[in-house]
Amino acid sequence: MLGLHNRRPAGYNAGMAVARLPLLALLAAAVLPACAPVSISTDFECARLGRVDRRSETHFVCAVEGQADRDGRNRQVTWYAFRLENAKGREVTVTLTDLRGEYDYKPARIAITDEIPPVVSTDGVTWSHLPAVTHDAKAGTTTLRLAPGTDRLWVAHVEPYGWMRLLGFLDRVGGHPHLRRESAGKSVEGRDLWLLTITDPAVPDAGKRVAWLMCRQHAWESGTSFVGEGAVDFLLSDAAAVLRRETVFKVFPMLDPDGVVRGAVRFNRNGLDLNRNWDTCDLAGDRDRALMPEIWHAKRAIGAWLDGGGRIDLFLTLHNQEKGGWMSGSARHGDLAKRLFAELKERTTCDLPGAAPVPPGARPAAGRMTVYQYLDLERGVPAFLLEQGVARDARLGRLPTSQDRLAFGRELAQAMARSVLGP
Repeated sequence: MLGLHNRRPAGYNAGMAVARLPLLALLAAAVLPACAPVSISTDFECARLGRVDRRSETHFVCAVEGQADRDGRNRQVTWYAFRLENAKGREVTVTLTDLRGEYDYKPARIAITDEIPPVVSTDGVTWSHLPAVTHDAKAGTTTLRLAPGTDRLWVAHVEPYGWMRLLGFLDRVGGHPHLRRESAGKSVEGRDLWLLTITDPAVPDAGKRVAWLMCRQHAWESGTSFVGEGAVDFLLSDAAAVLRRETVFKVFPMLDPDGVVRGAVRFNRNGLDLNRNWDTCDLAGDRDRALMPEIWHAKRAIGAWLDGGGRIDLFLTLHNQEKGGWMSGSARHGDLAKRLFAELKERTTCDLPGAAPVPPGARPAAGRMTVYQYLDLERGVPAFLLEQGVARDARLGRLPTSQDRLAFGRELAQAMARSVLGP
């Protein structure tokens, strides 16, 4: 019987058996991915998600992690980003939970609803909005139904703009003779806080108008980075040659790089809000330099410019919120605020309801002062805040995209210049 088991068919040789092995391996490789379970990954830049519970092969219940401050308060729930693996050809349901947060020590409205469907991407580079999601207001959950045509599908609250994209953009424009790039300091985790200066060095700065632009104080507000990129791109273009001879633009393109990389929401790595604490951040000691280096270095750079005799004719900080847009006013610089508001409303695609900037409120409590309030109230600088919504844009008639933000950035740079140069 042993002889029968070891008997080889006529014409058999060992080479035939070996030749079949690659074919079998290829067949296994083709079949195994289709059989592998769907999974959720957060192993990429900007990713963030909380606990993931698998309810079935294709249904996941995922908590949105959010981010709280260093005291465990003001939990913000305005960002999530993850990737589906092995999802091709399957109908996957993802229910997002834990969506209730807190803002300025008060309960916040839910920001992740059917008014803001997520963006999806098959390559992590090109994004589009999911047509619709289902929001259950009573349960406080939002459900996404996904049918990927590829094994991998990236999903995010709004289109990400990562640290690596910024570095790539700066490398692309870095050789321009009218651009100077310097590090104003380092973040908590040691990333550079870039400060860009754009002007024509052949023309003396004396007499030029000076405008500052600050982007990405809050990590989730990626739209501000697209706007900033669009503005810088325009300012370095041939179309801006005359403008560069008349103005100096100084741009902070990303104030919270650590938060951006880690998929944070509003606070730096030490739990400090980078659009608060501007009045109490002490430049004289090392404590605040360690706790909130992003504010410390930016505040020092702005102060050094002013104390060295530099002028600031306009300072604008960019932000995103869920719905609608608005621009702050100023009791001291009301005419300039109205001029910039009119420029934005009449000559750009910016959606600004109303007929004027929002009047300034009462002086904020200590430690709650924003950058524009600090510069206006403490340094006498004409400084303003511009919010843009991420939900459906009334001016565009649809959800805004990164291309819309880039285009607005080009418009914004011109609006700022016209506002300080006059007609």
